[in-house]
Amino acid sequence: MKETQTNHALLIFLYLLAFVLLKEALQPIIVLTETGYFALFIGFIAISMILALLKISWKITGPIKILYIIWAIQVIYIEPSFPSLEVFSLMFKSFVFDISVLVKGEWTSITNVSRTLLFYLMLWMIAYLLQYWIEVKKSIFLFYFTTIVFLATVDTFSPYSVESSIFSIMVIGLFLLGLLTITKLTAKYKIEFSLRQLPAVVMPLVFLLVISMGLVTLLPKFSPVWADPVPFIKSMAEKGQQDGQTVSKSGYGTNDEQLGGPFLEDDSLVFEANVKGKQYWKVETKDMYTSKGWEQSTIDPDPLTFSEEDVITQNFQADGEIEVAKLSMTEKFPFLIYPYGLTGVETSHDAMFMYDQLTGKYDTLILGEKHPLDAYMLEFIEPAYSLKRLKETSMEQFENDPQLDAYLQLPETLPERVKELATTITASSESVYDKTKAIENYFNRNGFVYERTDVAIPSADEDYVDQFLFDTKKGYCDNFSSSMVVMLRTLDIPARWVKGFAPGELARDEDGNSVFRVSNNEAHSWVEAYMPGIGWMSFEPTIGFIGITDITYDLEEEATEEELSEQEQEQPEHEEEKEKENRQDIADEEIAFDIRTSLNKRKGLIILGVIVLLVIGTLIYVKRKHWITKVLIRRQQSFEVGWPTFKRQYTQLLKQLERVGFKRAKGETLRAFAVKVDRHFGGEEMQKLTAIYEKGIYGKIEKNEEWQRLQKMWEDLIKKTSN
Repeated sequence: MKETQTNHALLIFLYLLAFVLLKEALQPIIVLTETGYFALFIGFIAISMILALLKISWKITGPIKILYIIWAIQVIYIEPSFPSLEVFSLMFKSFVFDISVLVKGEWTSITNVSRTLLFYLMLWMIAYLLQYWIEVKKSIFLFYFTTIVFLATVDTFSPYSVESSIFSIMVIGLFLLGLLTITKLTAKYKIEFSLRQLPAVVMPLVFLLVISMGLVTLLPKFSPVWADPVPFIKSMAEKGQQDGQTVSKSGYGTNDEQLGGPFLEDDSLVFEANVKGKQYWKVETKDMYTSKGWEQSTIDPDPLTFSEEDVITQNFQADGEIEVAKLSMTEKFPFLIYPYGLTGVETSHDAMFMYDQLTGKYDTLILGEKHPLDAYMLEFIEPAYSLKRLKETSMEQFENDPQLDAYLQLPETLPERVKELATTITASSESVYDKTKAIENYFNRNGFVYERTDVAIPSADEDYVDQFLFDTKKGYCDNFSSSMVVMLRTLDIPARWVKGFAPGELARDEDGNSVFRVSNNEAHSWVEAYMPGIGWMSFEPTIGFIGITDITYDLEEEATEEELSEQEQEQPEHEEEKEKENRQDIADEEIAFDIRTSLNKRKGLIILGVIVLLVIGTLIYVKRKHWITKVLIRRQQSFEVGWPTFKRQYTQLLKQLERVGFKRAKGETLRAFAVKVDRHFGGEEMQKLTAIYEKGIYGKIEKNEEWQRLQKMWEDLIKKTSN
């Protein structure tokens, strides 16, 4: 990068202004994407600018920046610690996965690790461009203009407000433009410009800025010429039409009468859950399938009302330890979002809870009225199921229970082929559990695709489930869960449709604690089927989602191989293997987070250590002209004297002279350069060494009886460069 000379102190000031400008431009990106770790990204920009000011070679700055990026990825995804193989393993796995999704054209499915890496590469490019604009072009108008446009767009089309920073951005940007124009003019006309002259030059610029801002503030403001486009655009996004289909947004809703159609993703935070492991977060169930969606047939006429002191009792199998989940709500819902096995609730309010036994919904009441809670703590015991008991369930065990009739309801218009398909899928299954698992596993093996956008809506004479099973085979959780419930009901297995949220993503809260962040995108539906003699049990048919039902594989301890058919032997093995993998994934995440939590306590010390190492490394590099000569001399003394050694010594001498500021000009001869060097350091060593070098290079005279004296001359001259 060729640059015109700028006063070094002024250059530092220009970089400082550019840093503030870039910081303000990055702030809304970090806030709107809920990325966090703003200091890590700004730190990368700061280090890039410091390295640019020190004029360090890219051979040094490149590795420093790469190490910083690797360290930052480790801090974000593995927690602060010294570099380890774990971060490289994480990056490698992410890259392998991303290559596979990119080949498929699924650009939006790349991992967060790759997104972070790409963001750092973008910051690297921006830092380089800023250096080029400041030191070479001496104009930052393009960056300033795009920053203003970007912030105006963000302020208009997003909840983020730039009112608090737009004034400072305008002033800093204009001030930076003015200073760069001054430095450009002084360089063009070769005018000496020192930092002492800065106040005299800057005062007129400051005066013009003050006058301009005063006029902007005092002059009358006219109303907009064009109407505000935001309401129109939002209405198009939220209730617009795509090929005649209504476009909805992801998130929890109450109206499920018409399912299907595409939806827009919404990663707005709903709540954070401080809990040990992954949980499915339940809200309610619905029992009536209408051929287009779901409704609740009846409301519990006598709901249970209880306070925090009362013990909640549910019908589930559990004998484990009580666990705790602390939920911090962002979205305000007047009901509980709870894990399976709920046993108690604790809040900071004097709240009551009304439990609908038909839907499983807990409304939250304050002073007798439904009222949302900002935060609450849930106690629960994860349900556990014996595989032996599940395998013993049979259709004959279903009693004539009127309470289960609602979960066998089906519309009269349901096509017969839905029942025929369910019967075919479960033909080789005997127990109720095996039939249910066969339906659950069907979707993974028969060409079904998880899809959010290209999702059909059934016409007036079409059935929602039938259309998905036989025509489209594309959809999201509502399609999969509804289809499983309906097929189970055709087999006379009671089943109900469940609404709530998927587990969410592991992250850190503001205090550094491990939490699951659950957004609107995690709004989810799944299935509960009734196992005779056991009760309601959750199942997950949606492709890409992993259920967390805890099953104890105790079948082999009680039965022999002769007592099991081939299908019965293979099924538990498959389930056990899948369950072990799920448990191992959860265990690995928990172990990793335990490690991160302990390392987080030393975060300040580790960051300080990294900064100290960077400072020490930078000082060592900056002071290299003082210590590198000793290294060069000691190293050359180990070689045998002669032309090859002398040639290498002379080349190293030229590099050392360049380090201390004596760079050979383009087109300058070695002799002319040697005269200039000797004039500065005194003596005639450089000229004598150059004469011998030219004889060897151009005259091929490689013999000399004074190699020892020439080496001593070389050592004396190279020592002078370090003084």
